[in-house]
Amino acid sequence: MTRAGANGGSGSNKPHVLAVPFPSQGHMLPFLDLVTLLAARGLSITVAVTAGNAALVDPLVEAYRSAVGAVVLPFPPSPLLPARCGENTKDLPASHLIRPFMVALAALRAPLLAWCRAQGRCHVVTAVVSDFFTGWTQPLAAELGVPHVVFSPSSAFYLSMTGHLWRHLPRRRCDADDEQEIISFPEIPGSPSFPWRHLSSLFRKHVPGDEVSESIRQFFLWSQDSACVVINTFAALEAAYLQTTPQRMLAVGPLSEAVGLAHVDDRGGKPAVPAAELTGWLDAHAEGSVLRGAPVPEGFETAATRARGLVIHGWAPQARVLRHRAVGWFLTHCGWNSVLEAAAAGVALLTWPVGADQFTDAWQVAEAGVAVPVAEGADDLPDAAEVAKAIDAAMGSEGNHVRERAAELSRKAAAAVAEGGSSHRDLEELVCILTTVV
Repeated sequence: MTRAGANGGSGSNKPHVLAVPFPSQGHMLPFLDLVTLLAARGLSITVAVTAGNAALVDPLVEAYRSAVGAVVLPFPPSPLLPARCGENTKDLPASHLIRPFMVALAALRAPLLAWCRAQGRCHVVTAVVSDFFTGWTQPLAAELGVPHVVFSPSSAFYLSMTGHLWRHLPRRRCDADDEQEIISFPEIPGSPSFPWRHLSSLFRKHVPGDEVSESIRQFFLWSQDSACVVINTFAALEAAYLQTTPQRMLAVGPLSEAVGLAHVDDRGGKPAVPAAELTGWLDAHAEGSVLRGAPVPEGFETAATRARGLVIHGWAPQARVLRHRAVGWFLTHCGWNSVLEAAAAGVALLTWPVGADQFTDAWQVAEAGVAVPVAEGADDLPDAAEVAKAIDAAMGSEGNHVRERAAELSRKAAAAVAEGGSSHRDLEELVCILTTVV
């Protein structure tokens, strides 16, 4: 089923982009931010989603009715997944299902190809933009004879690491089961190294010859064959890592800054706390005195500490909260979207990475001087007194230099997306790539 919008114009040579996101909140939200920026520049775009994710695209179709449409496909049944397990990773009953979920989604390639070929001469797909978890769209673009562009919601540094891992398949020693064993990345500037446990679980769980493992590796290898890579980052934060792949890397972020605060607030749905209540609570606190934290312990809201904090159940307008003068620090798991929203807001970070790309993200922001490590991992909880000590030190005078660097990074992020800035120029280059009809 094709939703309204993206009519492709009246000429058969008008560019028409097929956009294929990966159905995970941390991937889809920045991907749709990119679609928003492209639509605002007049591109005709059709976003491919399954029925269970169509509601995420509907506001964009409504806002850019003449430019953006959606092709809505049934989620492909798969023996790799339990029945009715959900169509977005947030709905999966267990985290280990993410890997087979990625492989199951690749069955959309055939119906998408059929849809593309069924379009009339006025609506021919002229380019494909896809998330780097959906590398199976690269051969689809090749069959159509059109350029393929990869979008990464993760950092350029993490993308470079991922490329090295899937190309070279480094392994632990045969006689070892040491999660602390160091893996080096000599191809990346500075030759960084990380313990095995800090690498992506997608790679750590790779088993040679296994269907799911080999499919995931192929997806990433296909993505490395694309015309260019578009990354939600900016040069001032990652200049050293934007020249580390054979493809052209285009840094177009922070996308949350580029699309504007009002759009970012609306994309997650209705806030769980009215804006007036939230702003009123923050207004009552001194500048820099509030810590934006992670999930709080059970019983916090009924304990003696309740008056010292505000707990939000459900969607919180994080980008807006981070920009309030009262917020001085952000205790975060270091997902890249959160890192960039903090960078745009000029808020220093207290890092507590748990998985995925979060360990390398935490390393990056610490190297940039805008973060202080507090803890890591989800299994072994740190000593509460030690965490409190680290937080007190950061929020006191000892953390002033970190906050100053965070404020400077915020100015660089704003400059990057402003007209003439590095991210603005890269976005314009992307538009040229997508509108050059062969």
